[in-house]
Amino acid sequence: MFSGPRVALRPLYDQLLNIALGLGEDAKASPGKTAVSLYRNHVFANLKASTNTRIDVGLSLGNMKTPKRLIDTGGFEKKDRITRRIEVKSKADIDDELKKWMKTAYEMDE
Repeated sequence: MFSGPRVALRPLYDQLLNIALGLGEDAKASPGKTAVSLYRNHVFANLKASTNTRIDVGLSLGNMKTPKRLIDTGGFEKKDRITRRIEVKSKADIDDELKKWMKTAYEMDE
């Protein structure tokens, strides 16, 4: 996931993964070839290096109203778990708002 030009995204990924796994003792990561799914009982989020300069944090938020920063993935209409995403291009993007939405997705999967 972080070979070639995407290697620069690794520190952002590590920080996001630590935040997600710190949400609770039952938070688990399941790495795949192109993304890492984050589970509690179900997938509540995923981390994906979508481009050479961006990681997308996908969130399972159902049809919840969210600010514009959370991009609608069309997942709710397609009955996918991941319904919103936040783009992370720098450490500045990993702010309290992002952490709040990750926690909200985690708590919705009780």
